[in-house]
Amino acid sequence: MTNGSRWSLALALFGCAEGAGGMPQMGSMPQEAVAPSSAAGAAAPATAATAVSFEAAVMPIIDETCNCHQTAPVLMAPFSLKAGEAYDNLVGAPSQQQPAMQLVVPGSLNQSYLWHKLQGTQLEVMGSGEQMPSTFPLDEAQLNVFGRWIADNAPR
Repeated sequence: MTNGSRWSLALALFGCAEGAGGMPQMGSMPQEAVAPSSAAGAAAPATAATAVSFEAAVMPIIDETCNCHQTAPVLMAPFSLKAGEAYDNLVGAPSQQQPAMQLVVPGSLNQSYLWHKLQGTQLEVMGSGEQMPSTFPLDEAQLNVFGRWIADNAPR
């Protein structure tokens, strides 16, 4: 597969807009927008069978890395990401740092402020603050889970 067709596939899978030269805008997609390579070395496109659910894949990462949003009895962060509250506080919820954006817009990485906060690109969309989680950035595999979840329309 050529680099051009790989980018086109990646853009289609993640619903990203193309910038100049056919590249995705603002580094807005995970490092790899295709499923892991097969034994033959060819990249296989992601399928509906590989959809990422919030409860099974995203919430465990939140539980592991987003402690400030889960402290008790008083949160150290401005909104809760506790079990039972996290999904509703992310999907379709307005960002406090960039009110013109929602935290998660199902199907759109570029329009999801959470994605920018995880990538450290929040200032590029007129947001504020630091990259999240503030203690250490997510690794590539964790970012890919969030990216796939948002791109797959943020299923519960």
